[in-house]
Amino acid sequence: MLGGIDCMTKKLLNILLIATTVLAYGQSTEDSTGVIYSLIGELSDEQLNNSGAIKLTFANDRNEAQQLANEDITKGIPFLLLAGGISPVVIATDPKFEQKYGIYFYDYGCTGPEHDFIIAYNNVIFEHLTEQYGKRWFKEVRKDVVGLKDWKKSK
Repeated sequence: MLGGIDCMTKKLLNILLIATTVLAYGQSTEDSTGVIYSLIGELSDEQLNNSGAIKLTFANDRNEAQQLANEDITKGIPFLLLAGGISPVVIATDPKFEQKYGIYFYDYGCTGPEHDFIIAYNNVIFEHLTEQYGKRWFKEVRKDVVGLKDWKKSK
């Protein structure tokens, strides 16, 4: 025992302290009306929660994923979907690209819908971008957008 607390208890307390710190990092007590992540913060909670990017997690097949992408295009809130790691990566040029091409990046992190469904959704968005802007968006888009590399090879 060390000062009334055994070594195992100290380790447990340290782990709890670290876990609490990690979970609390970036938390705000301010009331917010949207998610602050690149330009996605411009969307209301309702828009985001009713978007294909969120509903894709519950999709049953590729056709439904494509339908969700088309609905997002119609609503004016198309997304390019990313599958990152534990924490999302925001690239400095993201907001400029989003503004220029009327698109939002959405990073699922390490969990999310089936990979094939993300690709099906993104392929519809890639076609939309190409119809609207030609191929110029290719040079500016993030290279880690799910399915982009294979889609470009097929064109």
